[in-house]
Amino acid sequence: MEPGEITGRGPNRKVSIERSSANGALQRRASILTAFLLLLLGAAGFFVTPGLAKEKKPQTRTVSGVVFDNAENPIEGAMVELKDLQTSKVLDIYSQEGGQYQFADLSFSHDYTIKATYKGSSSEVRQISSIESRARLVLNLTIPQPSK
Repeated sequence: MEPGEITGRGPNRKVSIERSSANGALQRRASILTAFLLLLLGAAGFFVTPGLAKEKKPQTRTVSGVVFDNAENPIEGAMVELKDLQTSKVLDIYSQEGGQYQFADLSFSHDYTIKATYKGSSSEVRQISSIESRARLVLNLTIPQPSK
């Protein structure tokens, strides 16, 4: 009997269709190949390096630093003043342990000035420009000893 041939048997005329074993093997190989390709494509999507994805630019910037005296000792409790030059809004904070301070959520499109004051003496006024593109700025401030 030829593959795919229809035959009849006996009085009840049972009909059967025989398939070629080569045809079945071909279908199994195609299924395995399809599954392998899908697995390979899924794995390729999983292992795409993060650098290829477009990174989001930060929406705000942070300015931090340490307040020092002339001898480079950190000053805790110095008042650090940040002024927004577009809105004239002034923010004051006090330096923490180790002389550290931080201002967060600052606009990239605004210019700022920053200075520190302690016991009647002030540091120089530093500028933060809207042209500066870094999201995290570190500005250390030095307060000179008061002159007697």
